[in-house]
Amino acid sequence: MTSSFDERLERRFKTAGLFAGPALASLVWMINPGEHPPEARSLLAVVILAACYWMTEAIPLPATAILASGLAILLGVAPARAVFSPYADPVIFLFIGSFLLSEAFSKYGLDRRIASAMLATRLGRSGGGMMAGFGGASALISTCLSNTATAALMTPIAVGAVAPGTAQEARKQRATALASGILLMVAYGASTGGMATIIGTPPNLLVAGFLERLAGTRVTFTGWLLFGAPIALVLLGASLGWTRLILGRAMQGAPSAPPAMPETQDAASRRGMRLTLCAFGLAGLLWTLPAVVSLALGRESPIAAAVTARLPEAGVAILCAALLFAAPIDWRRRRFALTWQEGRQVNWGIILLFGGGLSLGTLAESTGLARWAGEGISALGLSSTPAGLLAVSIAAGIIVSEFASNTASATLLVPVVIAAAQSAGFDPIRPALGVGLAATCGFIFPVSTPPNAIVFGTGLVPLWRMIKVGILLDLTSFLVIWLGLLALTPLLPQANP
Repeated sequence: MTSSFDERLERRFKTAGLFAGPALASLVWMINPGEHPPEARSLLAVVILAACYWMTEAIPLPATAILASGLAILLGVAPARAVFSPYADPVIFLFIGSFLLSEAFSKYGLDRRIASAMLATRLGRSGGGMMAGFGGASALISTCLSNTATAALMTPIAVGAVAPGTAQEARKQRATALASGILLMVAYGASTGGMATIIGTPPNLLVAGFLERLAGTRVTFTGWLLFGAPIALVLLGASLGWTRLILGRAMQGAPSAPPAMPETQDAASRRGMRLTLCAFGLAGLLWTLPAVVSLALGRESPIAAAVTARLPEAGVAILCAALLFAAPIDWRRRRFALTWQEGRQVNWGIILLFGGGLSLGTLAESTGLARWAGEGISALGLSSTPAGLLAVSIAAGIIVSEFASNTASATLLVPVVIAAAQSAGFDPIRPALGVGLAATCGFIFPVSTPPNAIVFGTGLVPLWRMIKVGILLDLTSFLVIWLGLLALTPLLPQANP
């Protein structure tokens, strides 16, 4: 009954959004708040339509992105070349490369092996230890894989690990609470772990793309790691603490056996696993090499400048992923570590969504629409100081992410806060990073983020438990991200003069 009610509610919500989007867009176009010129006026209507469709998911998110691009051309906002050029932004190719590497990572069971190896330790001897183990494994995997893929991978392992405890009626309540705690940590670990690296979750890449396009600042893989990893680690610890506090003693206990390691693979698969590890290692080495050379020789060194120019993150990701298509695992049969059949499994819809989001953000900047919205935010009393603007940006990111996807939240808000900072004469780096990190912090509802929805779908996480822990974790996320970005200012990228 609950499932049927939820389906009807979701269908009505999408239907309402389908008709409300064009109605609101038309109303905004007629009112023209801000008295914009024709290009900005039309773009504002397109943005309102896209925002409504993204928040209600009236049509698929990538379809909304390309619809917005098509309307921008049709309404004369900009020529086709200007609208579509962001679809070829380097950050798009960074995402493609990381997706292909992740596909190989999953193909050979490396993710399962890492999770199983972590859980077959002393952490598996207690309920709290299991929660920490699953949360840590999810966070570690999520630094390379998307949070959705990580949650989808870890949830079956978690359910299998706690299933033996539910067999005895006397331990049913305890095991159910333990299962809830472990599954919540799978979701929270997948979300917080993605904050640590620039490729960990889509909003991070969006922020990097917007900062380079709109603020002229390049965020490197190592640069993001310096501030992202500490914030992610603190939030992972906070999620574990709040989950244990809410569930209390009922979660004590442990499964009767640790999850089993994946079955032994054939020689070709083992060779593919080693080649995939080499590709990941090479990518990590090349991503960090520019920072190491700059530290050793100085940023002004010609060698450091050459290494930085020749090893951009997007180029490294594409190169290392492409090598897997040419790395043989069985030469006689012409089998390679990665095939295009498997490469086609990459979520290309997310790529289109990214391109569409970057396109709208770039057009908002070129038409002056982003600056107008930014000036409106900067006019708020709380936004009169850099710390206040950062707080407003983070709060907006968390609130919007509870009702829209993290990617849509970042797409909508990052250009606005960059414009707000620039119009007020503040450094736009911190507000943009604050929105990007906050967009991943939708912890309250199952619909807030895919990992929440995945673990809620098991039926082992009651809604009230997720809401209780989620509210506390949202408030904690606001404080941790705000204080973290203020305290770690020396480690943040610096805006170009």
